[in-house]
Amino acid sequence: MLKPPLFSLCTVLAFALLTGCSTDKSKDHGPPSSGLPILGPMEIMEGKDGRTDTVFRELPEIALEDQYGVAFHHDSLKGQIRVVDFFFASCPGICIDMSRHMAKLYAQAQQHASKTPSKVAPPIGVRFISYTIDPQRDTRDVLADYAERHGVKPSSRQWLLLRGKEEEIHRLAEQYYLLSAGADRDAPGGFLHSGQFLLIDPNGRIRGLYDGTQWAECEILQRDIALLQEEFRNR
Repeated sequence: MLKPPLFSLCTVLAFALLTGCSTDKSKDHGPPSSGLPILGPMEIMEGKDGRTDTVFRELPEIALEDQYGVAFHHDSLKGQIRVVDFFFASCPGICIDMSRHMAKLYAQAQQHASKTPSKVAPPIGVRFISYTIDPQRDTRDVLADYAERHGVKPSSRQWLLLRGKEEEIHRLAEQYYLLSAGADRDAPGGFLHSGQFLLIDPNGRIRGLYDGTQWAECEILQRDIALLQEEFRNR
């Protein structure tokens, strides 16, 4: 069920404004050529010369495993574009549309990659990461079946459904990804969560938020993925 992430969105907008004030001109934090904003948890640090620098909070390393029971580490995502969401397999509400749209994005990304001419340098890879907020019921077998029903082959590492400790997953959603996620016994399925997809760049920064229940929003996400691939092509 959708929980309006009012606080999260306001926080993201505040972060975006702070980013625009940064004087950091390094390659990693310089003005983006794609025109996409740089969002997410950050600190504005002042150096000895009086200039300010934006320091982005790194994705915390927590114990996770994928739908095949393989241990997963966030470090493995460095240098790749990511599309991230939070869901649970027994969700009777928005997860149905979210997972259907994520599956379509995943399938089209694979199709696009297969059509890249062999003589052309392939674009930066895109990974799809879905965290379950109900790991008690979403066992690895449940997630593996869910992945298969959405077109993910066991050999594929491009779309991973991740599980870990429930409180750590909820904290990750709210404190790093700035999305609402939590148990609510009055909600259908027992959980409330945001219905957004997040676009993460190869440096681990949030570059966009999209309503995962609306395919029109997902088409904008696809456009922005292409913009990010171009932005990081020559880095």
